[in-house]
Order: sequence, then C-alpha cells, then structure tokens
Amino acid sequence: MSGGADLSQGGLPPEWTRLERSAEGLSQVVDRWTRRVQEAEDEVVRLRRSLEDVANENAGAESDDLAEELRRLKAENAALQSRMLQARKKVAGLMQRLSALEVDG
Repeated sequence: MSGGADLSQGGLPPEWTRLERSAEGLSQVVDRWTRRVQEAEDEVVRLRRSLEDVANENAGAESDDLAEELRRLKAENAALQSRMLQARKKVAGLMQRLSALEVDG
C-alpha cells in the first residue's frame, strides 16, 4: 500500500521515474542518430559536388586517372549510403521503442 501513500503525497512510483529516465535516454539516442544521418547525407552531397568538380576540372586530363578517381568516389559514396541506411534503420528502431514507451507510459 506504500504506492498509494506515495501518490497521495504527490510522488510518483519508482517505475514512472525509471520509465521517464529511459524515455529521456532514448530521446537523446534518437537525436544523436538523427544528427549522424544528417551528417552522412551532407557528406554524400559534398562527395557528389567533388565528383562533379573533378570531372569538370580534369576534362582534358588523362582518362585513366579520371576513371580511377571516379571509381574511388563511387565506392566511397556507396559506403556512405550504406552507413546512412544503417543509421536510418537504427533511428527507426529507436523511434519505435520510444513510441512503445510513450504508449505504455
């Protein structure tokens, strides 16, 4: 019956406090992943611009060098896109967990 005494005094049960801390922690994790996703997307844009710049600046350069640079940048771009997809999946999972905690709360 101590739970009733806590509520009558304006306090919350310890489970609510723990739930609130968990929700705050998950919210911070979601914020971090959201920032990482944005950074990765910004990096993709930067790499695309670099690729276009390299292609434009070296129009008369040796084609083998350009082809190698293009392959390298495409591989780097693919790696970044893969990281972005993983980050999106993790953020989606965290959002689902956070939503479940909010519903249970």
